[in-house]
Amino acid sequence: MLAFVCVASFLAPLPASATPKAPRRVQQASKPDDPLIAAAAERDALVARIGELEAIQGVEHCARWLSGQAWDTQDPWIHIMAARTWLKVQTSTATLDRAAFHAREAVALADMPPAPRIGAGEVARVHAEAESLQLSVAERRAEIRRVRADRRAADRQIRRGRRELIAGGAMMVVAALGGGLALGGATYKRRFDETIAPVLEAELPVDLSPLRALDVQGSQMLAAGAVLAAVGVAAGAPLLALGARDLRLGRQRRGQLSLQVQPGPGGLSLVGRFGAR
Repeated sequence: MLAFVCVASFLAPLPASATPKAPRRVQQASKPDDPLIAAAAERDALVARIGELEAIQGVEHCARWLSGQAWDTQDPWIHIMAARTWLKVQTSTATLDRAAFHAREAVALADMPPAPRIGAGEVARVHAEAESLQLSVAERRAEIRRVRADRRAADRQIRRGRRELIAGGAMMVVAALGGGLALGGATYKRRFDETIAPVLEAELPVDLSPLRALDVQGSQMLAAGAVLAAVGVAAGAPLLALGARDLRLGRQRRGQLSLQVQPGPGGLSLVGRFGAR
């Protein structure tokens, strides 16, 4: 009887609390592998570093760094960021070429199917930003051409002013020579008067033709010197005044043509730096 009870208790089903639990399968939270989210995060990290790089190492270094990032990621928005930064460098026309290149690359990458770095709704925005950048590049090229033409005109005005000063100085030298010639003629006439006066008073029978020749020569020298002095002063003084004015205006104009591009509320703005060079 005791054996039967033991066998029955052994064969009876175990209570629910005593049944062994099956091992639970550990579910790891997997992060969504979304390339658009990853690309946006990378762009946010780049934006956070741009200001620091510009402040520490300069705008051109930051532009070169962004160009490398754009090539590595093939992200249209990073190409747009690189184009904007190259527009701020403005060291030469080569920087405008790089800005235009990055704008074109942004459009090409946005139109390339598939575009894993941007969503379908961002393609039109990339096109609009690239078009705005290309317009800014074209405006800046036109401004550079205008500034260069104005600078050449200012240099021509400076050279003209220098030539006028040289010509005016030469004419003033002629005037000085005329003044000297007139002074010599006046000296000859004074000597004639001083020499002939005693002879005339004494009424001596002396041949006065050599003295009269000296008087005639003095009169001729006085007249020629007066004409040269008048012509030299009349021509030299205006030339000196014009030359000084052209030289001053040309230097001021050339100093006003040092332009800088700065980002403004509506795009890019041109700021002039005034001062003669």
